[in-house]
Amino acid sequence: MERNDINISIALLDSLKNAEYHTITATTLSVGKYFHLTKSEMNEIYYSRKSNVKDYTFSNKKIYTQVQLAVTKLRKAKFLKDFHGTKNKGIFAITNKGSILLTKNPSEIKKIVNSELKKYYKKRKSTKN
Repeated sequence: MERNDINISIALLDSLKNAEYHTITATTLSVGKYFHLTKSEMNEIYYSRKSNVKDYTFSNKKIYTQVQLAVTKLRKAKFLKDFHGTKNKGIFAITNKGSILLTKNPSEIKKIVNSELKKYYKKRKSTKN
């Protein structure tokens, strides 16, 4: 399975389906398992970050960055919510909207997630001009 924005978003929602609060680190590890990533794949770092970073921490890993971006997008689309008082601190849970989404078949989930994310980013781009 390709690790694109839609598939990472679906893996992320699937890992949160228990409706409990999760951390970004635990969610990243769960998404890695979902994709059956090897240790070396989990440790990949974006080349653009290598020259700027002396100590390669988990937050510099490619998968962590991809999951973090997906969390941000899913938050904006109201599929995720932050733990009260911890906005943008990496503690979040799936919303009712996200839970309802997971009851649909996989192709329908992909369509909805793609549509919701496009809707948000089109709106955002048009407000920048």
